[in-house]
Amino acid sequence: MLLNILIALYNSAYEDIYENANDEYLATFAHKTMKFVRAPDENVFIAPFNLIEIFCLAIPCEWWMSKALYERVNDIVMGIIYSPLLLCSAYFEVRMAREIRASRKRGDEDDDTIEEWEQMTGELDFESDGWNKRVESAKSNLEEDPAVVAVAELKKMREEMDKLKAMIEGLSQTLSVKNGGPSED
Repeated sequence: MLLNILIALYNSAYEDIYENANDEYLATFAHKTMKFVRAPDENVFIAPFNLIEIFCLAIPCEWWMSKALYERVNDIVMGIIYSPLLLCSAYFEVRMAREIRASRKRGDEDDDTIEEWEQMTGELDFESDGWNKRVESAKSNLEEDPAVVAVAELKKMREEMDKLKAMIEGLSQTLSVKNGGPSED
């Protein structure tokens, strides 16, 4: 009887996991991705500018400044350090926007350039690498009804349970014969 309860609990847990498998996978994947994407602090200095943060801001100033003042000083230093890079990127963005406007006036499409990865589409063969097979084997089958799959699993489990009961009964009878009498179950 306890074995039946245990099996019922395992079945219930399996059904819960199977129903939420895709959601659980996506949530776990998103959590891992966000763990690596989020910065450990609010003011992120990229290398080698992190040396400026450590030796010119954190060590000499952070310990005695108020948090608000330290954040303000940090923002000013970041603005000074990153302004040339931001000005260059703004210049290239404005230039690209002008080119796009000019091509639209001519009636051309926005994206006329063919990227390197677009040129290689004929050279890549996902079938030969086995990638497609791996993806197909890992993908959940959403077309099958989970209730039908669960019933089939239950039938298979019932057969295994019957075999297990028969084995236990056979074992108990063998032990009772060896002990010299009928067993008391």
